[in-house]
Amino acid sequence: MRRAGRRRRILFAQLGPFSHTNEALRQQVARRFGNHEVVVFDVKDEIRRRYDQIAANLLVSVATYGPSILRSQADRHAFFFRTPYLFRKLSGIIRERFAQEADSFDFVLQTQGLFNAALPGRPLFVYTDHTILSNREYAVQDERIFLSNEFLDLERALYHRAEKVLVSVSHVRRTLTREYGCDPDRVATVFIGANVEPLPHAPDPRRHAAGKILFVGIEWERKGGPALLAAFERVAERFPEASLTIAGCAPATTHPRITTIGRVPRQDLAPHFAEASVFCMPSLVEPAGIAAVEAMAAGLPVVATEVGGLAEIVLPDRTGLLVPPNDAEALGNALCTILANPDRARAMGQAGRARAMDLFRWDAVGTKLEREIQMSLAIRQASQMDPPAWERDFALPSGSPNG
Repeated sequence: MRRAGRRRRILFAQLGPFSHTNEALRQQVARRFGNHEVVVFDVKDEIRRRYDQIAANLLVSVATYGPSILRSQADRHAFFFRTPYLFRKLSGIIRERFAQEADSFDFVLQTQGLFNAALPGRPLFVYTDHTILSNREYAVQDERIFLSNEFLDLERALYHRAEKVLVSVSHVRRTLTREYGCDPDRVATVFIGANVEPLPHAPDPRRHAAGKILFVGIEWERKGGPALLAAFERVAERFPEASLTIAGCAPATTHPRITTIGRVPRQDLAPHFAEASVFCMPSLVEPAGIAAVEAMAAGLPVVATEVGGLAEIVLPDRTGLLVPPNDAEALGNALCTILANPDRARAMGQAGRARAMDLFRWDAVGTKLEREIQMSLAIRQASQMDPPAWERDFALPSGSPNG
């Protein structure tokens, strides 16, 4: 029973900023559930202070996935947060902090599936853009990601424990129902919003004839950067005025018409979108593709690979063009097709903007999120069933801080 006089609360559990998505999502939750206090708890902040557990997990990650994960910072970070050891530790940190006051929360909302924020007797909702087994859909696969069956078991248990799993793109929903055995009625696509606001004034209408290609991404290899460099060589031969701007990273290149600007603050990206003719995102692996959404919101046609969320976000021949991953020739041809017809590029950009404003605004996401949560809570309240096994037998997992 909730104690009398206690303000209604929601626990919002996260692991870092999640590419600025967590803050946008938190704002929507606070707005949609205005009579609640939203308690934000970042397990990444907590684990950073536990040096012994960081050291132990580093050893576990190397033992689990192999020493090759030490070769790049991106791999070290990705695999560090995919060990059963850390999954349990992060889950235990949340229970350690909130289990005794669980009855003060109407529900828990966690983002991503790298820990389990479940509290005894409380509905749990998960918002995510990916799963481990989503990687099976990519033509280019990193087999290391599948090496831990124990992590997969923990991830599967999380999704089955959740009242509902809310996903940013439909391919993740398919994976959850087909590969994880989740009830389709308990998985819903609510999409994801752009985290870069377009400039308030209209961009120069001549920009689609300027031959300016824009790439935005931090993980150069995963985002298909090498294929883009090879593709641009083809583009440059046909369009002497064409240029390529690379934001987010700074790969080595000596091409006179390629500019690399490295990391750019999120609020400073809008002018780059406004000046570009076409946006290119040739990812090998792409859970959702937020940068493509942001480019569409800025009125740009998008040339992308038909992988992950990009295959759903970009409508071929309507808002852009899709090509196979790691195919420099096809990528170059698609870019040339866009640059050769500025009027078509402008029409694609307008269609993309309309699509982004319809589906990929945070207000639209918030509306869907609220509806799915309220429906699930109403069904739960109306059922008046005996508590399920996980509620009767709730216990801290082995290996948690209190276990």
